[in-house]
Amino acid sequence: MKSIKILGLALAAAAFVSCANEPSLQEYYVENQQDNKFIALDVPTSMFTNTEELDENQKATLESVKKINLLALPVKENKEEYEAEKTKLSSILQDEKYQLLMKYGSNDRRAEIYFTGNEDAIDEIIVYGYDDTKGVGVARVLGEDMNPQKLMELMKSLDKGDIDVNGLKGITGMFKTEIEE
Repeated sequence: MKSIKILGLALAAAAFVSCANEPSLQEYYVENQQDNKFIALDVPTSMFTNTEELDENQKATLESVKKINLLALPVKENKEEYEAEKTKLSSILQDEKYQLLMKYGSNDRRAEIYFTGNEDAIDEIIVYGYDDTKGVGVARVLGEDMNPQKLMELMKSLDKGDIDVNGLKGITGMFKTEIEE
């Protein structure tokens, strides 16, 4: 009987502690992706075409990226909701598991880049940004053992045209239309 009471107390304490945890970015994304006020998008790397033009290193780097999750809230007319979501995201990103890589901008427009994992083997890159006239958003680049140096080289491939992003044109058009509405 005594061991049952101790077990019950331990379970209650564990439940209480787990409820007190701060929300994660994943929980925030899942919670808001079905909300009509938000624009949510999951982009698999298969949306990039002509990958056969990439060299082996570029292909390996692209394969380390699994997908990209985007979540945005346009300002539209509800400035209070925009400020509340901006505060929530900023609070979530204060968790020590999110390591700040870079930030830039001003008071009314800002972007911050975070990562999780090791510096040599990144599991997630987070781009958080807001613009007081357009809205707030977060993008999560999910992968496995992503190498930041190789990712930068891959991004340069975009400039050279090695990666065709025509598969994403419909998506960017959709965002533009929804934000303008």
